[in-house]
Amino acid sequence: MSPVKKMVLAQAAPAGSKAAGGESTDDKAVDLFIQRTPSGIPGMDELCEGGFERGSSVLVMGDAGSGKTTLMTQFIVSGVREHDEPGLIISFEESRESILRHSFAFGWDMARLEKDNKLVIINYKPHEVKHLAEEGGGLIWDAINEIGAKRIAFDSLTSYIALFDSPYKSRSAQLNLFELVHKWDCTTLFSAESMKSSNPKTYAGVEYLADAVILMHHPRQRNVRFRALEVFKMRGTNHSQKICPFEFVSGQGIFVYPGEDIFEEFHTKGGL
Repeated sequence: MSPVKKMVLAQAAPAGSKAAGGESTDDKAVDLFIQRTPSGIPGMDELCEGGFERGSSVLVMGDAGSGKTTLMTQFIVSGVREHDEPGLIISFEESRESILRHSFAFGWDMARLEKDNKLVIINYKPHEVKHLAEEGGGLIWDAINEIGAKRIAFDSLTSYIALFDSPYKSRSAQLNLFELVHKWDCTTLFSAESMKSSNPKTYAGVEYLADAVILMHHPRQRNVRFRALEVFKMRGTNHSQKICPFEFVSGQGIFVYPGEDIFEEFHTKGGL
């Protein structure tokens, strides 16, 4: 046990308990240390103390074409390749075939990961989505148990809640989904439209349900678009406040550059 951990255990131990490092005190105090799930995005984890909190829900927000789906797919693929953490991709829009085809452009042979029982892709049809929460996520829960999934990507939350015909039903669906995800104990990423693009009547407050929010920017500067992201919110984390540029690298995926600055004009005008 490290000296730092012994010190924290000693401070956490109530009067009359076992000495620091004793079994009962250690079991209670170990939860004080946040376990991290590496994002799999080069440069990203430097912004958030080593990665996402294990078991947390992360909202990835941005406009169309900002890179949300690529970031989440890279999170799933890297989990399998680098950490032996199987994953699920739940799509409310894109078909399994389309996901496999587009991911292959980055060198990600997801069909092989499926065959190796390290990945499950589930595509929900519109008429099936409303039953997801009612069934307790039955098909998803079965897949989690089958492959021992540790990571999940939902693409997209916007499409999911748009299928409900009132603000009340939409809000209820969001709450039910986040409650389900918390029970599954997987580190879960949701993609969603940016705050400016979302419908305030059915989409308000979704960022408060998530443990973390990543904003992906794709603004135009002098007739050229560039890409940047920021950690807008992350509970229990001393995360960076900086908006950092990133790029798509052919055959590899997204690379974030935490040490570089973006155009000053973007800072003054604001992002999402």
